[in-house]
Amino acid sequence: MPFPRPESLEPNVQFWVDIFTSYSERDFVAVDRDDPNKIYQVFHVPGSGTPTREEIDWTNAYLKDKYSTILEKLAAHQEPMGSDERRVAEMFEGRPGWILADAAQNIRVQEGLREKFREGLLRSRYWRPTMEKIFRAAGLPVELVTLAHVESGFQRGARSSCGALGIWQFTRETGRHYMKISRKRDDRLNPVLETQAAARLLRANYETLGDWPLAITAYNYGTAGTARAASVCGNDYCKMVKTYNGPHFGFAVKNYYAEFLAALQVHEYEDKYFPGIQYESAIAPAPLKSAQTASSHRRSRSHHSSKKSSREASAAGHASRA
Repeated sequence: MPFPRPESLEPNVQFWVDIFTSYSERDFVAVDRDDPNKIYQVFHVPGSGTPTREEIDWTNAYLKDKYSTILEKLAAHQEPMGSDERRVAEMFEGRPGWILADAAQNIRVQEGLREKFREGLLRSRYWRPTMEKIFRAAGLPVELVTLAHVESGFQRGARSSCGALGIWQFTRETGRHYMKISRKRDDRLNPVLETQAAARLLRANYETLGDWPLAITAYNYGTAGTARAASVCGNDYCKMVKTYNGPHFGFAVKNYYAEFLAALQVHEYEDKYFPGIQYESAIAPAPLKSAQTASSHRRSRSHHSSKKSSREASAAGHASRA
């Protein structure tokens, strides 16, 4: 099986399936960064449409302050008061106080992506035939095309705050190894050329690292950084994401392969998660303006290098918001 689903990774995969299909863009999930089974609250921001920056910042601060305060109180062995405190106390029943104190500093707030993921599924129908043909010609599993959903939601011209560009979100530094990038020409805006580049990078990752969980992680964290992390952990992917504590090896990197598996699952059973979507037409790309590109629907990131992933660098990024 080219894309194994280790049992220890299932909670992470299910978390992302829920983020992609159950939680709307106005739902914010307060969760432990290392244990997706510990969901403290799903907070729905009243109103309609995409939340404003002010709403996002307020919700993020509110949830983190609320649950860090509760956890610190419980860590100090104070009696829980009220339903929220009692519910959190039950999550950590029998655990020493230092575990709760650590958890107070480990809260992430994740925005739901249901609307954006659904749009991405429709958008992908336009690009998938060409992309799968390119990956097949490169000798790669065509399922890898789903990584474009994790990266950009198949948005041509998507740009992250850290400068990653295109459907495949190449940085300028990495992209220059595979494409022409200059003031006059940027192949990251050419879906065929950038897909060919992504295929070459993924193949190189696989040939270097030897399996797809590591090779896919390297698409986010960088080949060299992933190789170092894997070597420390005996090339055991599950051990790596659980125990490795190297530079910038945070939530984004640890969850990248789980996100891919979740996206694969939703794509395969899209009519189950989004009833009626099978009858809808593909979304064709709008003309790309030369002076303007779309903002990436996911989260800002600057992958393909050992530098800090912009999913971590942009802690208040578009998709994670925290």
